[in-house]
Amino acid sequence: MERLKLTAMAKKRIKIVASASSRARSADPQAIGKVLAEKLVNADGHAQALGRIWCPIKGMLCKDLCENQFLFTFLQAMGKWRALEDGPCMFGKDLLRMVDFDETKYIEEMEVKVIPIWM
Repeated sequence: MERLKLTAMAKKRIKIVASASSRARSADPQAIGKVLAEKLVNADGHAQALGRIWCPIKGMLCKDLCENQFLFTFLQAMGKWRALEDGPCMFGKDLLRMVDFDETKYIEEMEVKVIPIWM
């Protein structure tokens, strides 16, 4: 599947299904995040750095979906609340926007249209 070439539109129409990860459970809270950057960013770096802030005890998992979009699985329920309510946040010099994960929707339907920013 890694060699499968998809168009940008086809990638957006992919639904996310539960993985067989030993740490993640289907009951774990999840959110979709998108980094607004010109370069591609690393999912593992996000999981380690932001996991220390949002889920300091148990951590979190971060799955790369496509083009700087990630599925965050919070191993602490409070982590999701922090990610969605304490935002927006910056990762490096790039803006990270978060939206609640809804497994019934496609990725492009979960886009954040408004980002509150203090000037």
